[in-house]
Amino acid sequence: MTQAPAKSCARGDMGRHEESEKIVINVGGVRHETYRSTLQTLPGTRLAWLTEPDACSNFDYDPAADEFFFDRHPQVFAYVLNYYRTGKVCVPQPM
Repeated sequence: MTQAPAKSCARGDMGRHEESEKIVINVGGVRHETYRSTLQTLPGTRLAWLTEPDACSNFDYDPAADEFFFDRHPQVFAYVLNYYRTGKVCVPQPM
């Protein structure tokens, strides 16, 4: 049985992604979901590169799960992703 290409990296769609399209980033086993336009707020960064047409061949992309994988701390990544969303660094103070 042949598996259909994943929606975010389907060959026919390369270069024609919608800014409102969601991208899933699995960080340390935790799935973070965001919009392509959110990652494009900081051009030239590794996360912005995930929105490029050839990202699926240049990064750790899992077509079965339709997600990118980063072996990093998932809770810390939530703060990084929030920075992309808000433009502000918000980290809770230690208790």
